[in-house]
Amino acid sequence: MKKYIMFLCFIYIIRVMLVSCSDPAIGDIYGEALIYMPQATHNLGTDCNLNLNLSVAAVTADPSLKTQTTLGIYRSGTQPKETATVDLVINSDTLKIAKVYALGGNAPSTFNIYKTGVLLESRYYDPLPDKLTIKDGERQATTQLILHNSEIFANYSIGQILLLPVQIMNPTRYELKKSLSLTMVVITLGK
Repeated sequence: MKKYIMFLCFIYIIRVMLVSCSDPAIGDIYGEALIYMPQATHNLGTDCNLNLNLSVAAVTADPSLKTQTTLGIYRSGTQPKETATVDLVINSDTLKIAKVYALGGNAPSTFNIYKTGVLLESRYYDPLPDKLTIKDGERQATTQLILHNSEIFANYSIGQILLLPVQIMNPTRYELKKSLSLTMVVITLGK
């Protein structure tokens, strides 16, 4: 009798598992649909920095050299892939806040770059679009940040750190993953 009851319990558990696995609502809600900047995860999520190193030697060898890097957005989750647009802005306020925090004395060493780093002026890179749109059926959208290396080295010295806080805002669909909505492009000028 004991074996028979255990057998019935086993069958019941298997049926519950099969029913729950076939329930379409379970698959529909798997994973949140969040929009974020993949570049903000480059350092394993420890900060939102995208580090670029520019070399004066490379510019000397080819004065027309420009550095190009991808910036973009990605939508997580398994929901239907529908069109979504976000604003793409240079949020210099975040740089001011980081600088105040870094100079306050209680900041971790990862904030040291903000003590001497300066905002990269818009004349040193090609204009970025005001908006990025993920098209129907797709998961991501990208654009290119193109830096004018010769002009940068003509106006900044070797060792200087330039910062460009690129942020996404105001999604037309889905929700922002706020902790990954800002990519701080950190440009270090080297030999």
